[in-house]
Amino acid sequence: METSFEAAKRILVIDDEAGMRQGCQRALSPAGYVVETAADLASGLELIHSRNYDLYLLDVMLPDGSGLDLLNPIQEQDPNSICIIITGFGSIEMAVEAVRRGAYDFLSKPFTSDELLVAVAQGLERRRLKAVEAQAQELARTNEELERLDEVKSQLMLKVAHELRAPVAAVQSYVNLILAGYVTGKEVNTTLSRVQERLQETLDLVSDLLELARLKQARDQFSAEANPQEMANLLKEVYELLREQAVEKRQSCQLEILDQPTIMANREHMKQIWTNLISNAIKYTPKGGRILIRLEADDKQLLGVVEDSGIGIAEEDMKHLFEEFFRSDEAKASGEIGTGLGLSIVKQIIDAYHGTIKVTSKVGQGTRFAFSLPLEPPQEEPEKAEEARPKPRFEPSRGPITPPTHTRQIFGR
Repeated sequence: METSFEAAKRILVIDDEAGMRQGCQRALSPAGYVVETAADLASGLELIHSRNYDLYLLDVMLPDGSGLDLLNPIQEQDPNSICIIITGFGSIEMAVEAVRRGAYDFLSKPFTSDELLVAVAQGLERRRLKAVEAQAQELARTNEELERLDEVKSQLMLKVAHELRAPVAAVQSYVNLILAGYVTGKEVNTTLSRVQERLQETLDLVSDLLELARLKQARDQFSAEANPQEMANLLKEVYELLREQAVEKRQSCQLEILDQPTIMANREHMKQIWTNLISNAIKYTPKGGRILIRLEADDKQLLGVVEDSGIGIAEEDMKHLFEEFFRSDEAKASGEIGTGLGLSIVKQIIDAYHGTIKVTSKVGQGTRFAFSLPLEPPQEEPEKAEEARPKPRFEPSRGPITPPTHTRQIFGR
């Protein structure tokens, strides 16, 4: 929680001596500071939790505890806050302990108004520098992220070019053979069928790329686009569209709908999850294999399962499974055409809806995908607290800053 440096700086003095509190106010208020006071640890803690201050002056000996015990709550409230310890029982050991627990400076009573103003001015300058340092670090992190994203974009462009080149080159080769007269008669139809397959592969890749890009751009809008979806009916619709593919491969395809959940979501997103998982199971399961599709739910989330007895996934490939364009060696060796984007799209959607997906698999024995999705979108998460900055080193109260001209006052027991 940052305080504007153009506004009047707010200072909280916590000391059990009325004279000390009043003296600090008389010295600091004419210099333009807004000063508030507390006489004990309890009232000071209440002010710390209810208001924002730029700097704290803390007495060590308070009626109900030690001012050092306030350092941690202050740092939790604002990691950039500045705390100066004031006490009449100063010692090197106490100074070291105060700095170790987060204090910036240490003033021994009695001290003059000049010494107080210098210490406060130095402390506030330190706060300003910490804020500038934090902004510089944030800017550096942003630049690093931009560089990383630029590298990712370049790698993606190379992958896209590579994936598009293969089917386009194949189509060009087939067409050149036909035009050159090397393909005649019945061979023409066979060659044109291959051309059609390659063109379909290219169209599938372009469609998946467009969908992946749309998902990444629209992640923050998913909640706004959500509508009640009856997942059981939606799953039946997808199952009926894909069941014929399983029939053609003589696969046993079992659908189990154990519950009838309604989920707040975009209908097309939910269809994409089921379509990609079920079509992959059919595609990579040999003829005569088995496929199980299950839907169940409780009061808070639904669970979807797609399990097959197909080619499986090697253990070393599991960590890459949801990466864009990734296809395992087993998938490539199967002869099935794929873009390597389907599972990446599934992961993008499930992550966007704050769900989870788990995969278990064994080469030659099959694969099981299990995903869960909350029935209602979760509440927006509060902003994460700013990370605490490193504690400042102990610095003396006197320094090059010249305090404004004023009448000297002495504070102390």
